[in-house]
Amino acid sequence: LIAGPPGAILGAAGGAWYGERMNKKADRVADMKQELTEKQTQTAYLQQRLQSLQGQFGRELRRVKLENRKTALTDLSRGVSLTVYFRTNSAAIDPQLLPRIQRLAAFLQEFPEIQLHLDAHADVRGDAAYNKALSSRRALAVQDALVKSGIDGLRIHAHPYGETGAAGAAGDAEGMMLDRRVNIILNLDTQA
Repeated sequence: LIAGPPGAILGAAGGAWYGERMNKKADRVADMKQELTEKQTQTAYLQQRLQSLQGQFGRELRRVKLENRKTALTDLSRGVSLTVYFRTNSAAIDPQLLPRIQRLAAFLQEFPEIQLHLDAHADVRGDAAYNKALSSRRALAVQDALVKSGIDGLRIHAHPYGETGAAGAAGDAEGMMLDRRVNIILNLDTQA
């Protein structure tokens, strides 16, 4: 009985049902493959976008760091200086001042952008040519101390002024003592 017409009907109905079910599964698999491809494309785009943003962020961060460093260096160059005083007719640095020069040099090694300007002076005693030469020797003494402490000599710019910057009058012992000096001035420029 089942093998006859009812079997054929059941077989046809079962085959149709099974075929339809397989077609739905195939369509579903195709839809899932399509969705997977779209998701992979979106993921690739997002990864590319992320890399692009990371690159932009990295560049921006470097720019900000450079700007902050430049600002910090500018502030530093305005706020740090050292004056080395000398005895009458001498270009020898007082040994008690050498540790201060060494500490300054050690600190400045981390900031190669900073240039050092040595403004060297003498008091009003002696003639102008002698005082100019004396202030030059004083600048050289300070430069040598800085170089021995690790500062590159190319960063140091000496300016011997002789007695032209003297404020103390002849006979003013205290004023003349302050005139015998080398000012170590920090600057971001490379102007000598």
